[in-house]
Amino acid sequence: MRQLFKVLPLIINLTALAAVIWIIVPAPDYRIWLLSVAASEWSLWFGALALLGIAGGLFSWRFNGQGKLSLAALLVGGLAFIISLYPFFSVLSIARQRNVSLSLKTYFNGIWKTNNSSAEAPKDFKTYTFAQDGGDLQLDVYLPTDAAANGASVIVVHGGSWSGGARNDFPQWNRLLAAHGYTVFDIDYRLAPQPNYLSAAGDVKCAVRWVKNHAAEFKVAPERIAVLGRSAGAHLVLLAAYSADDARLPATACADNQTSETVRAVVSFYAPTDLLWAYDNPANRFVIDGPATLIRFLGGSPRESDEISERFVLASPVAHVSSKTPPTLLIHGGQDQLVRSENMTRLANRLKESNAPHETLFIPYAQHGFDYNFNGFGAQITQSEILDFLRENLQADSPLCLCARSHGSKSFSPKTLSQTLCPTFAYSLYSTLPPFTSSALTIWRDSLTGTTRSSAP
Repeated sequence: MRQLFKVLPLIINLTALAAVIWIIVPAPDYRIWLLSVAASEWSLWFGALALLGIAGGLFSWRFNGQGKLSLAALLVGGLAFIISLYPFFSVLSIARQRNVSLSLKTYFNGIWKTNNSSAEAPKDFKTYTFAQDGGDLQLDVYLPTDAAANGASVIVVHGGSWSGGARNDFPQWNRLLAAHGYTVFDIDYRLAPQPNYLSAAGDVKCAVRWVKNHAAEFKVAPERIAVLGRSAGAHLVLLAAYSADDARLPATACADNQTSETVRAVVSFYAPTDLLWAYDNPANRFVIDGPATLIRFLGGSPRESDEISERFVLASPVAHVSSKTPPTLLIHGGQDQLVRSENMTRLANRLKESNAPHETLFIPYAQHGFDYNFNGFGAQITQSEILDFLRENLQADSPLCLCARSHGSKSFSPKTLSQTLCPTFAYSLYSTLPPFTSSALTIWRDSLTGTTRSSAP
């Protein structure tokens, strides 16, 4: 028994280190990658385990002599504990920059609550069929309360390498959006037969049309729709939003071919954005064979023919960016082993070049699928960013904001007065205001339009 107490601290700390090491070391296969996601998102629990082992090592050192086992336990435990802190400390500066207060209580309590498991959660949604093409394409609708409803909606598209996954796989996020007033539509799309790049993107467009056509039924505004996707689903929402009404990427399953497919905003979690580049620059092929996945999705290798190479370009969101591209929020993790984070950078650069409104959120420690832990540090920051982004870009149009749109404003954030209000329209009120107010308005108008005014009387 005494020998067991000597070796137990080392066993505990080796267990902790065997988990947290995959936070920083690339996984050798898919199962270890799953462990790396869990270790990254619940790292402080493994850190607590390491502290337990360290305490045991100190006890053994004190009462059983300064043996090699005790020293090994302390060294291994110390290393495991330090690594376990990396996710938390890597996001502290990001949280400060974005005015997000990270909650340790939420982080630790969250593991005992339902965490994105739709099988265990109450069925607080209704299911509808939005299209038919050899089978029903369905969506789950999460409704906000009447008091919270703001008239805007979010269409959610799941991931799964374009060949797997299912709608409603992240229900906690749907409930979060509904709690903040958004009507959520979590949709299916066709996973087979492959290649399915046309059908999958077309199904997202069909869902947009369906929501617009049923806007009155769900009490939402057809012009205030955002799309949100993860991984393959993020690729599809970017592609569908950026190529709205493009005949080369049609909404093939829709009975309706008249309604516009345009949306107001896009939220993308860890999306592949440049498929030709991604084919040549895969992430961790021990976890997923990225080029093979793209070949199945697009029907061949870009090296086979110019036609297939052009298909890769057509299916890449970066190829559809323009100044009219809707506002976009791009989210990616620095430790993503399925989709390299350069995908976010490449698209962000293209958006910047085109003067298209966009924001990026980079979570240094995060793995692909980090948001499955609804209560993790990355998720806490992301929730705040998404809610701010949607609030800014799905707000109802006031007369002033409509005027701003008609004058070509590309962003409608209330944070920037000159982007949400139209100086020309405001100045048209000049004659109806008292002299002091009209003079102040004239100065404000000129400051926004760049007019130089003399300070001489």
